[in-house]
Amino acid sequence: MEQPNPTPEKPPAEGNSRGGRAYGSYGNQGNYGSGYGSYGAGNYGGGNPGYENPRYGNASYGYYNTMPEYRATGRLRIFRLTPNIGGGNSAADDNFKIVSNDDFFTAVEAMRSAVIIEGVSKRLTTAEKKMVLEPYQAGNVFSGPLTEQEVFARQRGVNPQRQTLVVNVEFTHPNRDLARQVARLFCEAIQKYSEDERLTITNPLVEKARIEIESLEDKVRKLYEQKNEIIRNQKLLSIAKDTNTLTAERAVLVKDREEARKQIDELEIICALIQEYKKSGKDPYDLAQVRTDERVATLVSKVTDLKVTLSTMEKKYTDQHPTLILNREQLDQTRKELDQAVILSVNRIQASLQNAKSRSEAIIRNLSTKEDEISKLQAANVELERVDKDVRASEEFLSRLKLSYEEAKLRSSTSGTSTSIRVLDMPSVADKPINKNYYFNALMGLGLGVFFGVGLIVLMGTFDDRIKSARDVEGGLGLPLLGTVPKVEVTTGPDRALLARQDKDKIASEAIRALYSAMKVNPAITSSKVFLVTSTRPSEGKTFIATNLALTFAQHAERVLIIDADLRLPNVGPSLGFTGDAGISRWFNGEMTLDEAIVKEVAPGLDVLPVGMSCKNPTQVINNPKFTAMIEELRGRYDRIFIDSPPIGAVSDALHVLPKVDGVLYVVRFNIVNMRNALSCLARLREAGAPLLGVVLNRMSIRMASTYTDTYDSSYRKYYTDATEAPAAEDTPKA
Repeated sequence: MEQPNPTPEKPPAEGNSRGGRAYGSYGNQGNYGSGYGSYGAGNYGGGNPGYENPRYGNASYGYYNTMPEYRATGRLRIFRLTPNIGGGNSAADDNFKIVSNDDFFTAVEAMRSAVIIEGVSKRLTTAEKKMVLEPYQAGNVFSGPLTEQEVFARQRGVNPQRQTLVVNVEFTHPNRDLARQVARLFCEAIQKYSEDERLTITNPLVEKARIEIESLEDKVRKLYEQKNEIIRNQKLLSIAKDTNTLTAERAVLVKDREEARKQIDELEIICALIQEYKKSGKDPYDLAQVRTDERVATLVSKVTDLKVTLSTMEKKYTDQHPTLILNREQLDQTRKELDQAVILSVNRIQASLQNAKSRSEAIIRNLSTKEDEISKLQAANVELERVDKDVRASEEFLSRLKLSYEEAKLRSSTSGTSTSIRVLDMPSVADKPINKNYYFNALMGLGLGVFFGVGLIVLMGTFDDRIKSARDVEGGLGLPLLGTVPKVEVTTGPDRALLARQDKDKIASEAIRALYSAMKVNPAITSSKVFLVTSTRPSEGKTFIATNLALTFAQHAERVLIIDADLRLPNVGPSLGFTGDAGISRWFNGEMTLDEAIVKEVAPGLDVLPVGMSCKNPTQVINNPKFTAMIEELRGRYDRIFIDSPPIGAVSDALHVLPKVDGVLYVVRFNIVNMRNALSCLARLREAGAPLLGVVLNRMSIRMASTYTDTYDSSYRKYYTDATEAPAAEDTPKA
């Protein structure tokens, strides 16, 4: 009865070079050292390994190997003295006794023999062997492709346990069940190798029988492989079924071939008659096959009817009668159609002959293919029967030979020959892979994550030149930051354009008021009356800033006007919900007065001069003296004028407006505009002599604001909340 598998003792690491009571180095390669000492005390000296198994040597590779590996471990016991049933010892038995350290290490080294690997390889099926070799056979960039022996030697381990005569036999593989199976085969192969080695020395006849058995087993295995190869190549899933199917198909093809030949003979006779009729000048209509044609028969009947009708009419009417003339024309037309139908019928007969010949050729080709398949199938069937006969004969002889071999082994065993190695525990596999240290992986992953995260942040900060903070504006652009406006997402249309009046986004409304305050305390801005609002690129929020800033000035008792100077893609009117075409375009064309073009009282104190219809030549309008005179006239009417212009980076319209304004407010969208592009546009403004008043950083992300500024700190939120919304937070006095 098989004993349960206890948990095997953890084997010593391969490549352990020193240790007071260690065996030294028991790796697959390396020197065992010198001075084994006393075996009983276990002081075997220190080994100096010449090679370290890569499974143990490279820890970092083991930790991060993506393929988990499982190790199956079985245990073998080596006896000091060979068990002897007869009670006596022969001179040959003395070669197998374990009486010194040298004897023990010799026995361990014999377990690593290539002969044992070959024995294990033979016991595996082709599919199992492929599964064992596949994960490792490719090797790596240093080793190159590995042979079968190298893969088995690398993945197998033979490690003695300290202070015992027990040896751990291990095999490592990604497949747990396969690792257990191969480790079991190694344990059995080592035991069998020890037994066969003793039989070889003590009883040469038994060894000869064993060699014959192995040779015969190899022959039987090759015969089975040959049989499977025949079945696979010829697709012989069922000999009888395949033969019957092919025979039936061949019979159908033979029948079709005979029918095709008969049809060809008939058509050839008809075609020959047609040719004779043509040569002799006869009408092919006289042929029965032509007369029976449906179209020809119909037209013949029609011609006959017309002749009868015409004969009757000739007796009644003269030759000039219209009805008689019409019937004669119909008769002539029908005869022409009959001649054409006869020609078509002849052509169809000839085409049928060609089709019949083509079909006959195809049938003959298919029939030849089927006959070849039947011939191959019959030949394969004969070969398969021969192989089956050889297999049965070889298996029968192998069975008798194995019986004789076992009897000889039993006689040799009772005469004093037996193995000195026994399987102590069959292999077992741990649940966790041996090459995965999860705690180390977690810590290393955390460390690498922090390292690469910080590195990524540093790289992004180094190479990302988008404008995101006051430092970028003041240090990079060289202009003061007048204010930052957060991103507004809750409103659209007029509510967004006049956000400062609706007060739906309190944080954004307060940012507009802060921008107004910064402009009011700036002496250069306080004395300015006409402001140009522009930016680097489209969609940065120029119109939003212009309309809300103008509304804020209007809320502080000033008369304010917004002029939409983006004559190509006007946005002020659409953002405020204007639908008419009144504006600068119609005023410039003389279709309305300036007062009619201005939309009055959009909000208290706020007027708007929209574009109306877009202009084809905006620079001609802006540079026209009439436009300049309009700006001067409006200066006298309003306290502040905000001109919304196209972006500098897109078109040059804003440069033509510069001589007519007192200052420029430059709008920059947060984390969108590159420093390089903004500097290029500002350089164009400076070359034009524009008075740059400052920058407005628009659409800042509140979530990222704490990274770049403290403007929208969470502690300020209570100032943006209505009194009715804020919870009562007053402290209650103690009693």
